[in-house]
Amino acid sequence: MKKFILIALLLLHGAAFAAERPRIGLVLSGGGARGVAHVGVLRVLEQLHVPIDVITGTSMGAIIGGLYASGMSPDAIEKALGGIDWTATLNDRPDRRSRPFRGKQKEADLLIPSFVGFSEGRAKLPVGLLDGQKAMLVLKKLTRPVAGIHDFDRLPIPFHAIATDIGNGEAVVLRRGDLALAMRASMSIPAVFSPVKWRGRLLVDGGVADNLPVAEARAMGADILIAVDISTPLEPRDHLDNVLTITNQLTSIMTRANTERSLRSLGPRDILILPELGDLTTTDFERGLEAVAPGTRAALAQRKRLERLAAVRLATRPHRRRSAVPAPIVDFIEFDNRSRLSDSAITARFHLRVGKRLDIARLEHSIARLYGEDIFQRVDYDIVRRGGRTGLRIHVIEKSWGPDYLQPGLRLSGNLQGDTSFDLSLGYTLTNLDPRGGEFRGILRLGESPRLFAELYEPLDDAGERFINPQAEYLAYNVGDYVDGIERAEYRVHQFRLGLSGGRLFDNWGELRGGLDWRVGDRRLRTGDPSLPELNFVDTSLFLRFTSDTLDAFAFPAEGTASLLEWRAARHLLGGDDSYQQFRLEGALATHRGRNRLLLKARAGFTLDDDAPVQSLFRLGGFGRLSGFERDELAGQHFLHLFAGYYRRINDFQLLPVFAGATLEAGNTWQRRADIDGHLRLGGSLFLGIDTLAGPLYLGLGLAEGGRGNAFLYLGNPF
Repeated sequence: MKKFILIALLLLHGAAFAAERPRIGLVLSGGGARGVAHVGVLRVLEQLHVPIDVITGTSMGAIIGGLYASGMSPDAIEKALGGIDWTATLNDRPDRRSRPFRGKQKEADLLIPSFVGFSEGRAKLPVGLLDGQKAMLVLKKLTRPVAGIHDFDRLPIPFHAIATDIGNGEAVVLRRGDLALAMRASMSIPAVFSPVKWRGRLLVDGGVADNLPVAEARAMGADILIAVDISTPLEPRDHLDNVLTITNQLTSIMTRANTERSLRSLGPRDILILPELGDLTTTDFERGLEAVAPGTRAALAQRKRLERLAAVRLATRPHRRRSAVPAPIVDFIEFDNRSRLSDSAITARFHLRVGKRLDIARLEHSIARLYGEDIFQRVDYDIVRRGGRTGLRIHVIEKSWGPDYLQPGLRLSGNLQGDTSFDLSLGYTLTNLDPRGGEFRGILRLGESPRLFAELYEPLDDAGERFINPQAEYLAYNVGDYVDGIERAEYRVHQFRLGLSGGRLFDNWGELRGGLDWRVGDRRLRTGDPSLPELNFVDTSLFLRFTSDTLDAFAFPAEGTASLLEWRAARHLLGGDDSYQQFRLEGALATHRGRNRLLLKARAGFTLDDDAPVQSLFRLGGFGRLSGFERDELAGQHFLHLFAGYYRRINDFQLLPVFAGATLEAGNTWQRRADIDGHLRLGGSLFLGIDTLAGPLYLGLGLAEGGRGNAFLYLGNPF
């Protein structure tokens, strides 16, 4: 009985305390990766049983504050942040494994990813370096359990986020709508992330107008504030030595000015928490969890003052944790389609079923594939409630700087013998020519190996699984004629090709293609004995080719496979000079452990009757194609090439990965099948590789049997 009386007295006392106690507001500032310190502060507040009645936040403070207000615990938030691949999330370039197969094939042209749009006779640029596509999907996943709550005052803890109207510089309070989108708007650093359209306004990072939203917390009814300021201090003058530090300083100046105003408005009852974060910068997201401990220490430094705010545990309603919420049953699907693709074409790309439980993994896979077509600025979703039914609303928004795109490209090679080659390319792509997503692409290349290429790629169904692809191409290049490793002549080849092919795609990993190629050209002597023969040729062939590709990167892959199997038959009957049949097959496997990567590759080809003309011979030689030999030095009716490449990541700068590596290779060519005796020539290389926007850049030394060797510089993909 005494126990029950004691509990009753405590409850009565607690109820009186709860009725009389001041309302407490939590204010979380922006600061990028430094904002993870907020998690440590939240953990201390819970340990001390400090009740939080309202939360306001800006940028990273809006993200962590919004997640906590939605019912996530500090431990759950820390785990979620630690599980994010920040390198991938803060890079809108679609993951290669989720890109459409056609997009993977186009990488071989070594054009810089489309950044400059062109329409209405003028060039256009994007409104931010990043669209925030991947970051938005992460926020959607984290906030899905409260996706049906559109009034943020109805969250377990009332919450308001702050953004800035880029049109007039005013602070905008986000208190209703989609919580994930509000977080995304609050973190939209100008020029880095694209602004967010919100009810007729264009919003950027809230730190520009109100980085520590004290006034908004008071407007929500808070009597006492706990303000956590993790904004970046200004750099000393002697550290301002490049464009990045100066740009970061300008941003800090803007946020620091309004932060100081907020700090001056704090009263004697308010509590200010200032975590000491050392050299942790706003962009150090990979180190973000290091900020949790300083946040904890800074909050514990205010322990006595915080304990005065602690509520009686038995009488205060605990913070409502959100329990695991199963994915909803989808009663309907609708599209917010702001693109020239038809609704039926978009629907066909999403493998979703009405009346079934929402498969988040499949939804995100479909979104990644559609976004990977590289013509959309935003592809995401909302879970909506209407008339007692739950639906999925998918937003598909075309790039504002399209619909056509310009892409420059560069190829470069050279060696110690003075042999250099330089080519400059410009690609022009017209997208979504029809409701199924037809595309025209042209490439002009000038330099040592000029090329003019044009193609029309036309899907034949809404899903884009079947296609037709007419092409036209002119190219010119040099090829050497070698005898026992000595070049006796060099020819200039001019070739014009018309091709018509079609086929079927298998998800985003493979393609079966067949068609007809017609080639006409000549091979003229540039240097060497004038008595050597020249030739004109006409070659018409049918082909059937299967290709697969699951490699995670075009250059320096860490995992995945690739394969090719091709049959080609030229016939007099089709108007060509020769009749012959060739088979070619290739296979590649990439694997890794930590920073170490291994690429294994095997290639082979043979001609059925040893009768392919000179322009159709298989060729080996050059870096990555039997290193140590001259480019295309070996030629024959049949060939075999085995390749093992090892490379190790040696830096941490995400925008420009650098690798040190080596290759070991064996291979040969043979003129007749009877000559194939198993003897393979040996080659290899040592190199330094850099994965640049223009393609992989290699600097190294090629080695071959017989003491042959050559230093090289190569911009392109020889593997």
